[in-house]
Amino acid sequence: MKEKVYVDRLFIDYEDSPEIRDFKEEIAGNLKERVKELLSKGSSEELAFEKATAELGDITAIADEVGKKKRSETIGQLYMGARVPLTKRTAAGMAAATGFLLLSVGTALIAFFGEASNAWPYYAAAALLSVASGLYAYFGLTHESAGRHPMARGRAAAYGAVCVAGFLGAGLAVASFLVGGFDISAALGIKLALLLPAICALIFLAATEKDRKKPWLKAIVARDIERTMQFHSDIVDPAKAARFGVVSGGLWIFAVAVFATLRFAVGWDMAWLAFIFALAVQVFLVSTIFDIKGREEKGR
Repeated sequence: MKEKVYVDRLFIDYEDSPEIRDFKEEIAGNLKERVKELLSKGSSEELAFEKATAELGDITAIADEVGKKKRSETIGQLYMGARVPLTKRTAAGMAAATGFLLLSVGTALIAFFGEASNAWPYYAAAALLSVASGLYAYFGLTHESAGRHPMARGRAAAYGAVCVAGFLGAGLAVASFLVGGFDISAALGIKLALLLPAICALIFLAATEKDRKKPWLKAIVARDIERTMQFHSDIVDPAKAARFGVVSGGLWIFAVAVFATLRFAVGWDMAWLAFIFALAVQVFLVSTIFDIKGREEKGR
C-alpha cells in the first residue's frame, strides 16, 4: 500500500491513460519486491523503503516517454483516418491515364466488331493501354497518402516506364499471335524483348527502394506486431500444448476404434460420423485448453 501511494504521488501531474496505469503498476510491484528483499537482509522497514525508492532513479523521464508515445499513436490514428486530397497535378494525371485506358478499350472494341483487316488497331490499343498503366503508376506513387510520403519523381517515372514496357510487351505479343498471324515463338520473342528488361528494372527498383512509411504508421505497425507476438506467445504454453497432445491423441485413437466398430456393425453410412464427432471435440478442446477467445479479448 505504501509503495502504491508513493508511485501515485510521483504521477500526480500526469494525464491518466492505460499506458501510464500499467507503468505505475509495474513500478509499484518492482518497488514492493525490492523492499521485501531488503527486509529479508535485515534492513528496517523505513530504511528498506528509502533505499528502494532511491534506486528507482528518475522514473518520470520514462513516464514522459510513455506519454509521448501515446500522443504519437493518437496523432497517428487521426492521420490514418484522414484522407489526403489529390493535388490538381495528380488529378489531371489520373484523368489523362483514364482517358488513355478508355481510348484503348474503345480502339480494341471498334477493331473487333468492325472486323479490322490487320492487327494495327490492336497494336495501337496495346500501346494506349501501356501508356495508361505508366501514368497510373507514376501519379499514384508521387501522391502522398495518409501513411506514406510521396515517392521521388525520377524513381516514380522509372516504375512508370517498367509498367509501360511490361504492358506493351504483353499486349503486342497477344495481338501478334491472335490477329497478326505470328507463330507462338515470334510472339513470345516480342514479349520477352520488352518484358525481361522490365522485370530486371523492377527487381533493381524494389531492391533499392527506401522506406516511405510515416512515423505514426511505423508506430502503429510496430504496436500491432508486438501485440500479435505477445498473443501467440501466450497461447503457445508448453504445458498446455503437451496436455492438448495427449488428450488429442487419445481422442483420435478412440475415434478410430469407434469407426472400426461401426464399420462392421452398421456399415460405411454411419461409421464416418465417428470422425466428425472427434473433430468437433477437438475444436472444443482447442477453445478450452488454450482459451483463445479470452486471449483475444485480453489482447484488445
